[in-house]
Amino acid sequence: MFMQVFDVPRLWRQNKVDAVIWVFTCVASIILGLDLGLLAGLLFGLLTVVLRVQFPSWGGFGNIPGTDIYKKVKDYKNVIEPEGVKILRFSSPIFYANIDGLKSSLKSTVGFDAVKVYNKRLKALRKIQKLIKKGKLKATKNGIISEPGVNNEAFETDEEPEDNQDLQVPTKEVEIQVDWNSELPVKVNIPKVPIHSLILDFGAVTFLDIVAVRSIKTIIREFERIDVRVYFASYQDNLISQLERSAFFDDTVRKDIFFLTVHDAVLYIRNQMTYSENQDPIFEKVSSSTFPFLLSFILAVSIV
Repeated sequence: MFMQVFDVPRLWRQNKVDAVIWVFTCVASIILGLDLGLLAGLLFGLLTVVLRVQFPSWGGFGNIPGTDIYKKVKDYKNVIEPEGVKILRFSSPIFYANIDGLKSSLKSTVGFDAVKVYNKRLKALRKIQKLIKKGKLKATKNGIISEPGVNNEAFETDEEPEDNQDLQVPTKEVEIQVDWNSELPVKVNIPKVPIHSLILDFGAVTFLDIVAVRSIKTIIREFERIDVRVYFASYQDNLISQLERSAFFDDTVRKDIFFLTVHDAVLYIRNQMTYSENQDPIFEKVSSSTFPFLLSFILAVSIV
């Protein structure tokens, strides 16, 4: 063992974790004796494995132009992210110990917190509905406008309403268009959402525990309610069976969001966006049972 000390610099250049394990085992063997030292080194090595799984590498991916190859954006200069699409690769099995790491990497990759965006939109919709009921805003099919000669208090405060109960919805409904990335007639700082799709590259995910399955399903719902579709690519074959056993799929989460490769998912998204641009917008009604929990780029707001 002592003769191998001269190999430590080379081992450090090749793999820093293995070098640290060797040094720790060597020191422990000198202090505790050979038997206990080797046992301590074994336990330390297992600890490093747990830590590496708990804090895996991740990163946003982009496309190498003219190919179907996707590489990490930070590592390559000529990599281009598809317009309106973010691609995240999580290089580890996902389980209860690192699910928070997945959520943090998602926020860093997309640049916003889906839950906070949703709550901000709810706040804006409550204010809009309240101002429409008071007659200080007017809803039309083309959007929301201020009544002429009326002081619009929407820009004066960013405080929450005194009561947190949902406002009553009048019987008459008018369809309006709300663009969340433009200036709203209420003073609420809503984070911009520059994407319409999120692709999770699960090529390195070998298994999911039940906590991970539930958390991923929650993540899908959090993004979809702010109009960001979530897709999965490069998944292991055994994951589908595991998801089926965990009751992951239902009417809202179907198997058609899974693709064999990242490029297949990107091509599908492009086709869907092209198709949507050629269709007439579909307006959604805001009913008393759902307002203000229906959020989309096309919303309905009730007026008196």
